[in-house]
Amino acid sequence: RVSDDVALENDLRRAMSEGELSVGYQPLVDLVSRRITGMEALVRWNHPQRGPVSPVEFIPMAEAVGLIGKWGTMVLHTACQDFAWLRGQLGALAPETVSVNLSRAQLCEPSLVSGVLEALRAHGMSAAQLKLEVTESLAAQDPAMQARLHEVKALGVTLALDDFGTGYSSLSCLHELPIAVVKIDRSFISLAQTSDYHRVLIEATILMARTLGMGTLAEGIETVGQATLMRTLRCCKGQGYLFSRPVPRDALVAWILAEVPGT
Repeated sequence: RVSDDVALENDLRRAMSEGELSVGYQPLVDLVSRRITGMEALVRWNHPQRGPVSPVEFIPMAEAVGLIGKWGTMVLHTACQDFAWLRGQLGALAPETVSVNLSRAQLCEPSLVSGVLEALRAHGMSAAQLKLEVTESLAAQDPAMQARLHEVKALGVTLALDDFGTGYSSLSCLHELPIAVVKIDRSFISLAQTSDYHRVLIEATILMARTLGMGTLAEGIETVGQATLMRTLRCCKGQGYLFSRPVPRDALVAWILAEVPGT
């Protein structure tokens, strides 16, 4: 196991320079109209021998060995570049926003705000077109982390709380965070139809977010039943395999055009 970890670390260090990393995009969908409203950028690694490597396996290691900061910058610039390209190709049919995940390493960087500004200017984007996602455990971690999030929000960038329900914060802490969107974790969505406990927690989250002027999005929607329930509970946006897996930029264009009648 140790030998495998060392080999994987060495491969990780080579992956970026060899062009093995890519960015895929998963649509964020209006559950009422099924129209795409945004897209989330997700890094993917296609290893030359192993094939696709799960992010669950390689992202924690990238964080541990100090590579995640460089990867984060690469993903941010690639996502902004592809977003601008999609707007040029599709016009009004293009996603309105692109979402990019922030790691702990990026949040600790004093240059985070200037780096975000640089990416926006380099690709001709407005701050309102970018969403940055941070996990619940990071957002609630300490005052310094929250202060950094307030700095990012001051740019006009939208902040989303990812995987809500799995971290250390609670509904009572939501008002302390500079968050505009709460993303309900897939583990709750998958059980909502069969577990009263999980359904009530989802309802409470949606009600609290709406009271605070925040939006909600359901992650990991895989069935029509899950999408219908989330819509009934007044969570109007979602993402998941029911709509699309993360796909390359060009495949996203094909997906968008296929969803529009008459195109």
